[in-house]
Amino acid sequence: MIARIALPLFFLSSSAFAGSSTFKGTIDSIVCHADNISPICHVKVNGTPANLGCGTSSWHYTFDATTTEGQNFLSILLAAQLSGKTISLAGQGTCNLTGGSADLRHVIITTAN
Repeated sequence: MIARIALPLFFLSSSAFAGSSTFKGTIDSIVCHADNISPICHVKVNGTPANLGCGTSSWHYTFDATTTEGQNFLSILLAAQLSGKTISLAGQGTCNLTGGSADLRHVIITTAN
């Protein structure tokens, strides 16, 4: 009984991220706007992320800087950009925040290049 439930749940959870792959590299640019313009920050990486799912803009990823998660993303991204460290980024497979950039799912900073 559990196996009949667990297997479909596995496929549902793994397909949620099927539209996006992980990019590993360095940050080119980060832009955030004043609150009265937009709470959205945009990230451009050095290189071309594969399979963003929906992103067609030169600004590859977006996130909402007013959320706790967005503030965490911004801290990690700025640290990576200033230090030149390698990061891993993944999108959610959606472009809900802006039409042409992938909604950011996670950011990982790598301490050894």
